[in-house]
Amino acid sequence: RLVWQIHNKYIIAQIESGVMIVDQHVAHERVLYERALSRFATNAGAAQQLMFPVTEQISPGDYALLSELLPHFEQLGFSIKLFGKDTIVIDGVPPDVRGRTETKIVEDLLMMYKEAHQHGIHDERDALAKSFSCKAAIKAGDKLAEPEMRSLLDQLFQTRMPYVCPHGRPVVLKIAIDELDRRFGRT
Repeated sequence: RLVWQIHNKYIIAQIESGVMIVDQHVAHERVLYERALSRFATNAGAAQQLMFPVTEQISPGDYALLSELLPHFEQLGFSIKLFGKDTIVIDGVPPDVRGRTETKIVEDLLMMYKEAHQHGIHDERDALAKSFSCKAAIKAGDKLAEPEMRSLLDQLFQTRMPYVCPHGRPVVLKIAIDELDRRFGRT
C-alpha cells in the first residue's frame, strides 16, 4: 500500500474502503503510551545507555519529586542518578527518546506530573505514561521517510486502541470512497 506524508503532520494511506488520514504525533503517542504501560506492568524498563551522561541542576522541589518517582522513571527506561540536593545525572534513556531531548523530557515529565496531580489525577503510572508518550512522540513538523511511516502505522494498529490518543484526541480519520465519489459528483 502506498503512504504519503502531507505538511509533515499527517500520513495518508489508501485502504480498501477509501482513504485513511493519520495524525503522526497522536499515533506515536498511542504507541508510546501503551509501551510505557506495558513496561510498568512487566517491570521491564531497559535503559539505552548514553555515550555521554547529562548532568543537570533542577529545583529542590523537582529533585524531591524525582527522588519519589525514581522507581517509575526506571520502569519507563530512564537511568538517573541523584546527587546533592539539586543535581541529577541522566545516563540512560528509554529507546524511544531521541537524542539530546533527555533533559527536556525529564523536566516536562515532572511538570506534567505536577499539573495532573493538581487536577486530582493520582494514578502516578498513568500520568507518567501519558506525559512520556506526549513528550517523546514524533512531533507535527517532523519529516518521516516512507519506512518510518509504514512502521508507525504497523505499530499503531497493533495497539489496543488505535483510534484514540491517550488524551482522547482522534488518531485516524477515514473517508469512504463513496464519500469521495459523492463530493466529486460521481454518484
